[in-house]
Amino acid sequence: MNQIAQQFQMAKQAYASGDFSQAVRICDQLTIRTGARDDLLNIKAVSLLALGQAETARTSIQQAIKLNPRIAGLQLNAAGIYKALCLIKQAKRHAVEAVRLAPRDATILYQAALLLRDFGDYPQALRVIDRCLQLQPDFSLAWHLKGAAMMDLGNTEAAQHALEKAVALEPGNARALSALAKLRRDGLEDVETVALLKNIQSSGANPRDRASAAFSLGNMHHREGQYERAFALYHNANTLAATVRPFDFGHWQQNLEQGMQASSKPGALSATPGSSTTQLAFIIGMPRSGTSLCEQVLSAHPAVLACGELATIEQIEGSFTRRGSDPYQVDPDAKEFQQASELYLSAMPKNHQQYQWVTDKAPLNFKYVGLIHRLFPQARFLYCTRHPLDTILSCYIQDFHAGLEFTFDLEKLTKVYIAHAQMMRHWLKLLPAQIHTVNYEQFIENQQTETMEMAEFLQLGFVEEMLSPHLQERAVTTASNLQVRQAVYKSSVGRWKNYQQQLAAVITLLQQHKLLDENLNCLH
Repeated sequence: MNQIAQQFQMAKQAYASGDFSQAVRICDQLTIRTGARDDLLNIKAVSLLALGQAETARTSIQQAIKLNPRIAGLQLNAAGIYKALCLIKQAKRHAVEAVRLAPRDATILYQAALLLRDFGDYPQALRVIDRCLQLQPDFSLAWHLKGAAMMDLGNTEAAQHALEKAVALEPGNARALSALAKLRRDGLEDVETVALLKNIQSSGANPRDRASAAFSLGNMHHREGQYERAFALYHNANTLAATVRPFDFGHWQQNLEQGMQASSKPGALSATPGSSTTQLAFIIGMPRSGTSLCEQVLSAHPAVLACGELATIEQIEGSFTRRGSDPYQVDPDAKEFQQASELYLSAMPKNHQQYQWVTDKAPLNFKYVGLIHRLFPQARFLYCTRHPLDTILSCYIQDFHAGLEFTFDLEKLTKVYIAHAQMMRHWLKLLPAQIHTVNYEQFIENQQTETMEMAEFLQLGFVEEMLSPHLQERAVTTASNLQVRQAVYKSSVGRWKNYQQQLAAVITLLQQHKLLDENLNCLH
């Protein structure tokens, strides 16, 4: 093997081991010696993406595709990069091109189907998955993906069939097994499932798979009322997950405080009326606070289009930060704001202008209320709240496969809850007319009254279908995809009382910040 080939292998190994900066350096050094090569540009692109430099990664992958447009892997990597940039139309185009270039490569088809599901194109995603399974019927991950897509769509029978196939082919597929156990509501009496989960949990599997198994076992003990054992399993699951995806609360809090300070300055929330005819409703709050239920209720109205959780606002805020710009000091008539609003609208379905309201249910957009107001002054916010202990517990016992790293540590999770409450007090003070609070417990008790108030806030005529949100036939990709297809129920209210002893430190923190009184009643 010559020196250039050796260095190329070193670049690949650096990327595989997570040393992305080193991979970029080696690729740059080799490019000086050999000239531009698609393989070098490809490794550099995916390394830059892993470093959070999506814009630079786009330049590199574009150059690679220009040199060799017929490599399906390059097209897939381009799709991933454009996805990170929230340029969904371009991302989808590259994913489809990868399928066209490699119609008989099951791995390429599987990866393309993953992306298409993420983009919300379920018909095409399922077609690609089925083609993948025709080529490779024993592809466990593809069966798992099909099951997950069917769960999103509410087709539980087809989902169960696909997940059972996935587990039969690969009993160690922890996420498929956990999803199947959740769907079937398997309990401790399901000896085979329990044995498989315990084997994964105690094996040499990767920490995320072991965490998924522990979460699933925790749910089983919870349903049996064995709360002490359930909490021990949840704690084990979160500890494992945190080793893979750590969370820097200090950095997160610093960014939050900077946003509060910047938006408090005189004129910081000034905005120019937008030209969009579609009004935007942002459903915000802590995860597991009722945001999915709120979205489902609104989506029952024929004048409302629910877009699920869009990542675009976070990407827009990040683009300002990377340019060194303060979005609260930039003139709202500036080109940056026009480009940002156009980017946001471009990520929506083509038919969004046919609706009076379009919803975005990314809960953590509570961080960006002021920025959203500057981009879209007519936007409205539905702030979902729930008893702090139920919210925190529900986050802690939920197996979040992507994002939400703060949920893996109970103390950090509580501090994020406290910071979120402070942030929302800030926005409610500055933009009171634009924000409507939807309290989960009040909604459960007075569904019709609360629903009518939501409709009135958005100046929508109330329709009876809004009282049956579980009947909506639409894809739901969040952790609540099974719950929102059930009629509104009260069993999750006050669930924290089963874990009051384990939540003692959480209770102390919340009381110190005056979010709970001495009787553990909510104070905000």
